Amino acid sequence: MKRFITLLLTLSLCLGLCAPAAAADFSDVPESHVFYQAIQDCAGKGILSGYSDGTFHPANSVTRAQFCVMLVRAFYPQELSRYESQKSVGWYGSSAALLKDKGILFYGDEHWKDPEVMNRPITRRDMAKFLGNLLKAKGYSVSEADRTAARAQISDFALIGEYYEEAVASVYALGIITGYHDNSFGPSGVMTRGQGAVVIYRTAQCMSTGTLKPVQKEPAVNSDTLVNGKAVTEENVVEFLQEMQKAYPEGMDFSAGYPDGDSSPVRSATYIYERAENPETHTSNIEGCGGWTTLLSDAMFSQKGFEMRKTTLEEARPGDVMVQLDENGRLIHVAMISRSPVTKDGRVSFAVTEAGTDQQGIYRVHWDVDYSWRANSQYTYDIWTRYPN
Repeated sequence: MKRFITLLLTLSLCLGLCAPAAAADFSDVPESHVFYQAIQDCAGKGILSGYSDGTFHPANSVTRAQFCVMLVRAFYPQELSRYESQKSVGWYGSSAALLKDKGILFYGDEHWKDPEVMNRPITRRDMAKFLGNLLKAKGYSVSEADRTAARAQISDFALIGEYYEEAVASVYALGIITGYHDNSFGPSGVMTRGQGAVVIYRTAQCMSTGTLKPVQKEPAVNSDTLVNGKAVTEENVVEFLQEMQKAYPEGMDFSAGYPDGDSSPVRSATYIYERAENPETHTSNIEGCGGWTTLLSDAMFSQKGFEMRKTTLEEARPGDVMVQLDENGRLIHVAMISRSPVTKDGRVSFAVTEAGTDQQGIYRVHWDVDYSWRANSQYTYDIWTRYPN
């Protein structure tokens, strides 16, 4: 059964990469679309392609595996045949192995040879690291003066992480990956298919003359929308969660947590509660249930532009953060609302996505877990939202 589920997930993530190469008039990418030129260029070169219904889905997330394949198709298409033996790793294995040999892939063997890890959405800083390493592999470098200037322009540069700083500063200086309207970079934000096409298109532009040169910067991400560029509506949040479920399927091991969680606005909401199991400590936004909920919230809303505010359980919407409390008001659990509450006969029923421990103590992802609440129950629920007023 596990093998069958993995196969279905892999086929889902491959969709949009394996169709015949040809530029097309995608029904959801009109000429007025901000990424139109880049998407057409990548489609024409067979780097990315559309779906069987004539759509492209520019707002869908890009996985680590997909981005490896995109990079090889764009910059090393003639060398891929030498890595056929690595297909046993997965559909992306040949591309990943090639990039590793070039010094571009920076994941360890225990990660890139694990399809479950590679089928997770790629973050903005990971994509920057890939591109920074690509530039070096091609013999290009960005001056320290340009990187220093980029650092000064990025308002949340302290959150980038030392391992990624040089790469982020380089691609930012070149205009390959820029940031949000408030000058933040949002290192943990998830990249989309449209953005993936743009960064590859712009990287090629930077190297087109044989001398590295900046290009016109991509439009800053609108802080009034979800990270994928769509309006902040319940429908779009549910769609986003469905995409995340493909990348983080039921039962997935979440032991690695979310390293950037303590930089999230979600922390400001959940950290105020004492924990029931140990009142001297507070919940984590990195590990366990708190880390999982924070990752999802940041993936949708980013770490900038959407602060937390309290609402009621009856008014909760998909994407809101649920804090479960005991009779003393101490925190027991943190989860994300995945299905809007329904009130009937004095009982409020709703569903969440959560991370919980199994019999071995390993945190695993679960989707659409049913909860209910009635007045005077043992437990209560505080709800925090990032939807705009």
